[in-house]
Parts: sequence; structure tokens; C-alpha cells
Amino acid sequence: MGRGWTPIALSDFDRIRDSGRTYQAGSGLRPEWAGQAAQVRRLFMYALGPGENIPSISTTAAHVGRLLSERYDPKDEKPYNYNWYAVVETPDGTLYQSGPHRDVDFGHQLKSPPGFLSSYPDSN
Repeated sequence: MGRGWTPIALSDFDRIRDSGRTYQAGSGLRPEWAGQAAQVRRLFMYALGPGENIPSISTTAAHVGRLLSERYDPKDEKPYNYNWYAVVETPDGTLYQSGPHRDVDFGHQLKSPPGFLSSYPDSN
């Protein structure tokens, strides 16, 4: 993989693969960095449906998901911060994530978390 892609291990990804659904990420869908980041509150994984891709991401690897992080920073006026990461898979089955993207559909920084995020099922 090229520069800017980080290998990640998501032990539960096969269970939700090709579902076209969003899940609140339990431990098996949390990259190692998220477990080490004190400000990360929640993660969400959208498993792309068959043939679906992420238009803004250019790679020869297969697009398989999109990860959304929710980070809480009490120092910020708008303490809830959101970033998304593309998740791709190489032919040998290795998953990689892109760096963070701030262009989240509902906003990068918010005063409170959007209520709809609580409606997604837990992946556990």
C-alpha cells in the first residue's frame, strides 16, 4: 500500500462484511490506535455493500468499509469531534485504513453528539 495507509486488524470484520449496514464498533472492530486514545469515545463501522466504493478515495485495493470516530475534547467550544477513515482490503486479505478525513456529513465539530448515532446496533 502507498503512503498514508495504515494496516489495521479488525477481528470481527468478516462477520459484518458486505452488510451495507453501520455498526457501533465493539472491541473486534476497533483499531489498536482507538483503544489507546483516551479521547475516543465511540467508533462506528459502515461495511460497504457488494460493488460499493468510496468515491473520494483512490486506490487499487478493494473498498470494504468506512470507520467513523467520535472524540471528546472538553477544551473545545464544540467538544465532540468526528473524523472518518476509509477501510480497504488488499488481495491477500490485509485491511488498511486511510488517514483521518474531516469532511463528515453532519459536521466535524459539534456541541453535542448527533442522536442518530445511538440508533446503530453494537457489533458485539
